[in-house]
Formats: sequence, C-alpha cells, structure tokens
Amino acid sequence: KDVQNKLKDILDKSVIKLLESLSKSNLPERRNAIEYLKNRLSGMKPDVVVDPIYIGVFGSTGAGKSTLLNAIMDKNFFLPVSGSKACTSCVVQVGTGLSRQYEAKIHLLTDEEWKEELKGLVALAEPDEDDDDYERNEAVLKISTIYGEEAERKSYEDLCSMKPIVSIPSSRCVTIKATTGEDLSDKMNPYIRIQSICSDANEGTSEEDRNTQLWPLVKNVEVTVPKMKVVPEGVVFMDIPGTGDVSSKRDAMWKENINKCSVIWVVTSIERIQGQKTHEMMLKEAVKAFQGGMCRDISLVVTKSDQMDLNEYKWERKKGDINKHDAILERNEMVKQEKGVMMKKNLEKKLPSDSEVLHKDDLVYTVSAWEYWNGDTLTKEETEVPKLREYIQKLYEAQKRNVLMDNVEELWVIFSLIQSIQSQQDAQHLPVKRILLQDFIEKFICLGEDIEKYFEELEQPLHEGVAEAKRLCNESIKKILKQVRDNRGFHKTLKAVCLNSGVYMSKIFGRIDINRSLAQPIYDSIDMSFGNIFRIQMGSKLKVCLDTFKDNMKEKLREA
Repeated sequence: KDVQNKLKDILDKSVIKLLESLSKSNLPERRNAIEYLKNRLSGMKPDVVVDPIYIGVFGSTGAGKSTLLNAIMDKNFFLPVSGSKACTSCVVQVGTGLSRQYEAKIHLLTDEEWKEELKGLVALAEPDEDDDDYERNEAVLKISTIYGEEAERKSYEDLCSMKPIVSIPSSRCVTIKATTGEDLSDKMNPYIRIQSICSDANEGTSEEDRNTQLWPLVKNVEVTVPKMKVVPEGVVFMDIPGTGDVSSKRDAMWKENINKCSVIWVVTSIERIQGQKTHEMMLKEAVKAFQGGMCRDISLVVTKSDQMDLNEYKWERKKGDINKHDAILERNEMVKQEKGVMMKKNLEKKLPSDSEVLHKDDLVYTVSAWEYWNGDTLTKEETEVPKLREYIQKLYEAQKRNVLMDNVEELWVIFSLIQSIQSQQDAQHLPVKRILLQDFIEKFICLGEDIEKYFEELEQPLHEGVAEAKRLCNESIKKILKQVRDNRGFHKTLKAVCLNSGVYMSKIFGRIDINRSLAQPIYDSIDMSFGNIFRIQMGSKLKVCLDTFKDNMKEKLREA
C-alpha cells in the first residue's frame, strides 16, 4: 500500500513536469515524444486492479464443496448443498460485484446443444432387463423432466418436434436477483435441484416449480455477491464437479474452467478419503491442469473432519482415555501426514524439483464447516476455515504486489525514455534512435533463434510419443474395456461414449475418455520438455528468454 501511494505521488508530479516541459519545447519531434510519454503516465493507474484469481473447488457430489464455500464466505446455507436432493453437475462460479444485491445467472444449453445431448439420452433410455440401471434411470428422468411422463418411450425425432413442458426463456439465460443470500438460494433451487431418481418426481412440487425445473438444460451458473470482508475482491470460486459431465458442452466447459484456475482445491470428505480412491483420480486431473493450464498451486481439502466414531477410534489406537477433541485433531494430523506424502510423491513424478508447490508447508487441509458454525468440539481456528481464508489473502496480496511491480517497472522504462529525450538536446548527441533500433533488431533476431532452439527440443519427444501412442493403441482400448468388473449396462455406456465423440462421464463406471487414453503416451513423452519451455509456474525457458531480451533492452536504454 505504501509503494502504491508513492507511485501515485510520483505519477502526479511527473505529469505536471512533463506538461511544463511541453510548453517550453519548440521542436515538433520532441513535443510529440513528450506528449506520448505524458499520455502513458496519465494512463497508468496507481490503484492496482488484479486479474480475477480463480480458485477451483474440485470434487464429487457429496464431498462438501458448497458447504466449504459457504463457511469460507461466512454465509451459512447460501450455496445450495446436496442434502437429500443433489444439484445439477455443472460449474457454479461465485464472485463479488459492486451491487449490494445478490444475483445468479443460470446459463442454459442452446437448442442445438440440447438436441446433441438428447441423442445420447434416448440411446441410454432404451428398455433394459436391468431395472437398477442408474444410467438409464437418469436419462429417463432428464427426458421426462423436459417433455413429461412417458416421453422416454418416444423416438429422438418425435422428441425434437415436441414442445417442452417447462418454460425455457428465448435468451437461454435465467437471471435471479435477491436482497439476501438465503433468498437467492431459495429462488435458485427449482432451477438446479435434481429430483431423486428413486422418488416420485412430482411429490411435494408445485406447478410453478415444475415449470422451472430446468436442471437438465443448465450449462453453468454465475453467482455474484456483494463485497465480503472475509474474501478479497477479485477472488472467484469455481465449484467444479469432480469428473466432468455427460453433456459434451458441459464437459468442454468443465475442462476449460479447470484450466483457467490459478489454484485447485481437491475436495473430499474424511469418510471417503480412507477407503475410496476418487480423490486420487481428481488429484491426477488437477495435476494435468497444473501442467497445461494457469494453475500454480494444488491442495487437498478434507471436509467433515469433525466426524468420528470415538469408541472405534479408541479401540483402533488403543487409547481408552482420549477425548473426542484430541482424537479428532490427532486423526486429522495423521491424515495430513499420510496424504501429504502421497501428494508430494505423485507431484514429484510430474514436476521439476524446484517447483514451488513441492516445497510449501501445507499440501493438505482438514476442515469442518459444521464445527465452524456450531463449535461443539473444535474452536474456529481448529476447523481450519480461517487458515484457508489466510491462504487466499496471501495469494491475493502476492498477485497484487506482482502487478504493482510491473507498474513500477513500466514507470522506470518511461523515465528512461524521458532521460533519453532530454539528452538529445546536446549538440554532440549521437543518433540514439538509430542505434537503439539497430540494437533492438539484433536482439530480436537472437530472441527468435533462441525460441527456435526450444521448439527443436520438443520435436524428438513429440515424435517418440506419437510412435508410442501408435504402438499402444490397442492396449489402451483394452484397458478401458477391462477396467469394468461388473459389465451389466456397460454396453450402453460404450454406446454413449461413441455418441459423445469418445468422452462420457458415467455415474457407475466413472469418466471414460478414449481420446485422452489414446494420446496419453504423447503427453507422457513431451510433458517435462513442454513444461520447461512454456509453463510459467516452472520458471520456463521461454520466460527466461523473454526476460533476458527485456533486460538487455533496458540496459541499452540506460546507456543511451
């Protein structure tokens, strides 16, 4: 803040001095140069505005993502939580705005996008001997929600010609406004809540609510809240489903949103982390985003960390006299140690040893939103919700500091140019502009040659990866087919994979991505070379190359 205030003072004084100099100069070329620099200084804003910091909260249904965000934002029951009825598996974005109102924009699939998804749903909805086929039941529910009961019996062509029973806005976007977070949540519910597959879809639902049950069509949701004291302005939370979506459009948005996150939190609950491997699969997806997107940091956030069978824990640990408070903290510390070692080992396989994420203190957080609100056993600090807020604040301050330093650096360059213009008043002055231009061209040619060398480094691993992908093609397909132990209903899932261009997120069989599986040997081969050249979080060769070019030109300006 001090540097920001000093920068503002320097900018104001510099513009005044340049205006004085402008009034005294008679040379048109010099006047034009001073005018240009004055405009550059006037355009620099001392109030640092950082680009949005996207924090991806990445986890499967029931992991506690929405409950976690509600606690961090200090707004209990704001974002709809799974409870007895799940929410649609789309990306929900939450950020702050200037308005005092709460607002949600629910973006729907276009007519063409819905019809593309409908083809796969009709194929999955075909009658089957297995009454417990989850994929079929979900497809039937989506079709009947939009077109009415028994609609799943109709052909794709018939459905396309039918009028939906729900009210779909022509803009394919529903905007909801409210004065409180709770009110907004209530108004959003009919649009994004999924009726339980096992219950009567109309039970306890009003006619008005049935007309607004658009959850099969929801593509993504943008929520804007008033400024918050506990979360810095500019931080945007992305509530991201753990394994993508059956809709190709939602699935593409899933990938896009993961790749633009600066930070990814893989969220799983304490009861799932011991037996299930879902969080490990999601960590792999997060590492892919780290390797190929904007991600700079990954953490594992274990929710519901207050849940414990104390008697069972006493028996397992042979600690008959331990109380619940101490048992929870002890168990949570063991989870941190165990999962932290696992994460570090996996990250070390993919990232250079000097990657910042490998050396940070906290890879794993154990969080309890319930205890944060109720405080029956743990203090607020022990719930680690404040710890995550502190992490966000430090991230925001670091980014703001970087933007401020960029402004200071630009200011230094402008002052160097001003000094250069002033020195040209000397009669003995050499043709500085011509020398600088010649130096710039020479350095620019060298820059191009260096970049070309880096691309050449990528050629060999790329060719090797392509050859390996061809060799393992059949084996890669067999792995997909063999990963399923119980094949009941799998033929339908494979049909959906083919209808969905090789990618399908099955609730039973998980995410199947034939394209990624076939290309995986290429990723494995080029990954480290690609990261060394391009990824900013790895101190890339390309960035070093560009910084060297910039520093050389600075030095020439200083000499001039």
